[in-house]
Amino acid sequence: MTIPKRLRPLWGLLPRRRDERGIAAPEFVVVMPLVMLILLMLVQWSVQLYNDRIVHAAAREAAVDAASWEGTEDAGRQTANEYLADSGSDLSNTSVKIKVGATEVTVTVSGEVMTLLPGFTKRVSATATVPRERFAE
Repeated sequence: MTIPKRLRPLWGLLPRRRDERGIAAPEFVVVMPLVMLILLMLVQWSVQLYNDRIVHAAAREAAVDAASWEGTEDAGRQTANEYLADSGSDLSNTSVKIKVGATEVTVTVSGEVMTLLPGFTKRVSATATVPRERFAE
């Protein structure tokens, strides 16, 4: 690049550009862990949301089964455990609590979600209440 003769005296007053070769590596070292953390947090959130939906569905199915005309507490518990096993979820330490009343059945299903980030443990839980089927004359 050639500088016109009339601008040459002013050329020394302009700030000089620094050599920026090799600056991408330090920027990458600073930014990449933050990007990975955000990505892992998004994946963890989606895993938690997926397992939350499975727990809600298992509680609902167990409550409907236990509240049916000839349904029992054991039938509801078996339905919930089968639903959790067949869903392909990665829940651990699952528990199914069923309370059978005279007019309704309440089922609570809970479990611990697999964690991708160390130090984060999350337990999902869902409760479903269904009226019992009964004979009416």
